[in-house]
Order: sequence, then structure tokens, then C-alpha cells
Amino acid sequence: MTVRSEYGHALYLLAREIDGVERIKEDLTVAYTAIRDNPDFEKLLDTPAIPRDEKLALADGALGTLDECVLNLIKILSDKHSVSTLPDVYATYIALYNEDCGIEEVEAVTALPMTEEQLNALKARLDSVTGKNTVIRNTVDPSILGGVKLRYEGKQIDGSLKTRLDSFADALRDIVI
Repeated sequence: MTVRSEYGHALYLLAREIDGVERIKEDLTVAYTAIRDNPDFEKLLDTPAIPRDEKLALADGALGTLDECVLNLIKILSDKHSVSTLPDVYATYIALYNEDCGIEEVEAVTALPMTEEQLNALKARLDSVTGKNTVIRNTVDPSILGGVKLRYEGKQIDGSLKTRLDSFADALRDIVI
């Protein structure tokens, strides 16, 4: 386990202990999104050139309405000039949350956006295959031409038209005439 993931793990254990897993997940998402979307804010919190008290006041001012555990985490990361590690901390927390809640995040890459009907049918199939509650994120990539690529549980299942055409072309090249 890396130091980055240890913070996420510790925060998750604390959240479970105080029965605040959902609340802290929501507030951690807000903090993560705010810092990700404002790289200058991240730089301010990470820089050693700004006095500690000023950085803590900045964190309080911008994130003071969040759960105390999340705010304190941001302050600790700021003290260690490690706010840039927040994406790893966030990913660890979400992975532990998903594991405890039986959630499997799936990325479905398609050439065109999937319809609600297609997403529901895919979700039902994946729920039965994985035994988990799947949450599908549809990503559009016109280069795959058609079909779908699925990414979940550290695997990729490629049912794209481009891959099938490439395989067919390879098979044709292998034919000896």
C-alpha cells in the first residue's frame, strides 16, 4: 500500500467508525472536484512559499462547509505539500466504498452514445455476470466504429467492430494462396 492510498484507507476506516461513509464520500467528492477543477488552488495549498496559517485559512475559506474529516485531510495534505496526491486518496476511498457496497464501476466505450434502453440492458447483463450492482459510464470513441469495449475488474472485453475488422484483416493476410 502506498502512502497515498494509506490516507484514503485511513479516511475510509474513520468514516466507517463514525458511521459517516456516505457523508464523507460526498464531501470528499466535492473537495476532489473543487481541487481538480482549480489547479491554481491546488498549487496554493501545496506550495511551501505560503505560510502554513495562510494555507489553512485558504482551506477553511474554500472548503470549510465540508465534513471535518475531509477538511482535516486536506489540511494534512497541505502541510505535507501533498495536495497533488488527492486523486489517489479519492480513488482508494471510492474503491473501498464500492467493495463494501457491492458496486462495480464499468466503462462502456461505444462509437455513439448508448440509449437508456441499451444502458439498462447492459447493466442487467453485467449485474448477473459480476454478481454486483454495476454503475456504467458510457464513453464515446468514434474510432471503434461500432460494438462496445467494456472495462471492469481490471479487464477489458473488446467487442468493437474495429477490433473484429482488424482480426479479419490479419486472418486474410495469413491465408496462403
